[in-house]
Amino acid sequence: MYPDIQLAILAGRGVNPHLRRWACRFDHCRVFAGSDLPDLLACRRNAIFKWFRDECPEELAWLLMMDDDIVPVAETENLLLCDADVVAARAWARTGREAHSHTVSVSSLKVHRRAVRSVEPPWFRFTLSRDGTRREMCECQYFWRKFHRAGFTPVQAGAVGHRFPVTVLPGPAFRFDSELQHAGQVQSE
Repeated sequence: MYPDIQLAILAGRGVNPHLRRWACRFDHCRVFAGSDLPDLLACRRNAIFKWFRDECPEELAWLLMMDDDIVPVAETENLLLCDADVVAARAWARTGREAHSHTVSVSSLKVHRRAVRSVEPPWFRFTLSRDGTRREMCECQYFWRKFHRAGFTPVQAGAVGHRFPVTVLPGPAFRFDSELQHAGQVQSE
């Protein structure tokens, strides 16, 4: 259905069933084993871009890279139809707010081959403070800045769902697993 798009799914925890079914629409799909550890995640994203640049057939003009926890929705079609050289779908963070509303989230990203070739690697990187004790920039922000400086302004088109582990606790509220404290220290509202 999309003969000029190479879909690459970065699978750190296993591809969710919604994305797996949706991926059947693509003539060219490859799942890459990965990790959700920050440094390794940036490395895996760079490896996918390098693979696309160096090994994929020229007739595949677009790379569509999605994380395994992305859930395509009706609005995701706008990402596929957008002809900007660098485009990302709106995605949501664990907080329930849009992830990287000031830049773009690279959890679902479509990039034209000319943009991949025009920007020198690494395309993704986590940056740390000078003393290495805190993260200053995630790979999404690094990507946005790097492509923007190269003359490609990443745009947003469409939206995707984003799966997160959730634990339902007794009481009126739920919490994402990332909000839970160690066993015995869980506080209820």
